[in-house]
Amino acid sequence: MLLVIATLVMPLACIPILLRHDGKTRLLAVSILVLLTGLATAIFFTSGNEEVMKYQPPAEVNVRQTNHDPQLQAATPKLTDHNNYVGAQVCAKCHKEEHKSWHASYHRTMTQVATPNTIQADFDGREMKLGNTIYKIYRKGDEYWVRGHDPEWELNQRPTDIRNHVNPKMADKRIVMITGSHKMHMFWVSWEHSDETPNAEDLDNNALWLFPWVYMIEQRKWIPYEDSFIVDPQFGRPPTVWNQSCIACHTVAGQPHHQPSQGPFDVEFHSNIADYGISCEACHGPGKPHVEKHQALLESSTGVELSGLPDDSIINPLRLDKQKQAQVCGQCHSLFESNHPQTFLENGLDYQPGNELFENRKMIFHEDTDPGLVYYNMFWSDGTVRIGGREYQGLARSKCFTHGEMTCLSCHSLHSMEEPDNQLGFGMNSNQACLQCHKEPQYTTELESHTHHALDSEGSKCYNCHMPHTSYALMGGIRSHRIDSPKVRAPQKNEKPNACNLCHLDKTLQWTADNLTHWYGHESITLEHSHQQTAASLIWLLQGNAVQRTLASWHMTWKPTFETSSSNWRMPFMIQLLNDNYAATRYVTWQSLKKLPEYERIQQGIEFYKFVSPAPERVAIQQALMNSWSTHLNEIGGPSLNNPQLMFLENQPATIDQTLLIQLLQTRDDTSILMSE
Repeated sequence: MLLVIATLVMPLACIPILLRHDGKTRLLAVSILVLLTGLATAIFFTSGNEEVMKYQPPAEVNVRQTNHDPQLQAATPKLTDHNNYVGAQVCAKCHKEEHKSWHASYHRTMTQVATPNTIQADFDGREMKLGNTIYKIYRKGDEYWVRGHDPEWELNQRPTDIRNHVNPKMADKRIVMITGSHKMHMFWVSWEHSDETPNAEDLDNNALWLFPWVYMIEQRKWIPYEDSFIVDPQFGRPPTVWNQSCIACHTVAGQPHHQPSQGPFDVEFHSNIADYGISCEACHGPGKPHVEKHQALLESSTGVELSGLPDDSIINPLRLDKQKQAQVCGQCHSLFESNHPQTFLENGLDYQPGNELFENRKMIFHEDTDPGLVYYNMFWSDGTVRIGGREYQGLARSKCFTHGEMTCLSCHSLHSMEEPDNQLGFGMNSNQACLQCHKEPQYTTELESHTHHALDSEGSKCYNCHMPHTSYALMGGIRSHRIDSPKVRAPQKNEKPNACNLCHLDKTLQWTADNLTHWYGHESITLEHSHQQTAASLIWLLQGNAVQRTLASWHMTWKPTFETSSSNWRMPFMIQLLNDNYAATRYVTWQSLKKLPEYERIQQGIEFYKFVSPAPERVAIQQALMNSWSTHLNEIGGPSLNNPQLMFLENQPATIDQTLLIQLLQTRDDTSILMSE
């Protein structure tokens, strides 16, 4: 029987955004840490502003739809035309093509009001158990409802006690808004709205509270919210309020309007926004001056012809210098703190494109962090940011930006994108992205001499070497936006995986170091014995910290790796992570495992694995999968199963070196990780 190593399970975790106050969990009102990615937008309600409404475009391009549900209007942020913002529907009349491309993007749909047209999950009356609580999701006609913890009760619990509380107070709440688009949906309930407050006029607080389950769209599965992040389970699940964090990046000109009635830690908001999510004015600035300048054009009943000349009444990011151009995207795609937390809780961040971004926020880089802070977990040991949605931190440390003219818009485009998933401009999903600037012969006519890979191979694609998937978000690997070259140094704690070994999964770190010396003249280095004898991918997978383990597992079925080595050796080592202490690591591993060609015949007859099952159940399935893999070895076969670098004993076909396996697992880096997205 092949050995499977089980790990201990602890209570699971979430991102702490609230602080303790007088022995209870209360809303963080003194220092707000804005941590969420800004990739959002929505369908829109009528603003009620008559001055703006007269500019309405034809119905087919009007996205600020009139909503006839007064409860949704009262429970969600109020659309207003403050600070010269007018809303995306005004832009649509003249800029139909730009509106059309924006409408096709995931920026538009990242945050939406909860309606039958926007919710993809089945609210079918099912019950879902999490800890000691049984949650229920159901519909009342076109309304979406959940039964879960009462928000006010949950707010007064310790984060570590919430999941397994023996007698939680329950409440039925209506889902009024969703965040997320093509990967997952998160659901927000009205703080006040319940069966006991059916009338909209009774709702005077539009604070939004997180329902602790998220829906994975592609897999069509519900998973616990705190299990969707790489977070040490010891942190528990603190409450989460949309108005104090998400509003900063998931809306245009969001104003939290925190208005406590009894004290600064009350959850009471009367939030305003100019638009849901990232719409026109998030990138182009407030539109009212532009509208007033072109008033006659807007009032015409026929099509409008624009001159194409620069217009100083609106911001075109392409006309900004590289610093401010990058800041337009960096207002959301970054790791930052508000310079004025209390002002933010009242009036928001108040950044407008073209202005200096750093006047109202402080960017967080590796050198600014302390090992005891949450931000420390966001970086590799070399200072590279490793969490998705913080691409500004990567770009700002890239020579292409610091010594060249590269910005976000060099590769990405909202109005001329090839597809919405990565929002790359036409031709930018190829070497052309880099050849815009790097026109030297070694990158054009002599590329193979530079890459040492076949011209049509994955190894000759610039971004695979210079932008490997060393960031993590949304349950998978994300390309690093710190553009640099592969290098090998003596491994240290929290070392960033290099591009070569993330593709050549069967090779050692010493192999990479030697080739970099031979090909590019890197200083010769002799690594310790383990990195001369064992594939780097297996060391990261089994001995690395939670981020290294998760990314290594994801790469085990990254498509290019099937060109560099066989797949028949990967399964027994991935199985070791099915009882990992980090729930997200288990989930990513399970999704990756199912993509292996051998999976179908190995898993036959074995009980379905659930990554949130109790540890004994997970261990039983681990062992069953290992036994099945052993049984099918004759069918699997292949020279890889005799490779000592892949931890198979020499001269003993398909026999795992159990001593080395145990050694790697027992010396695993168990540094506590908290990776908020």
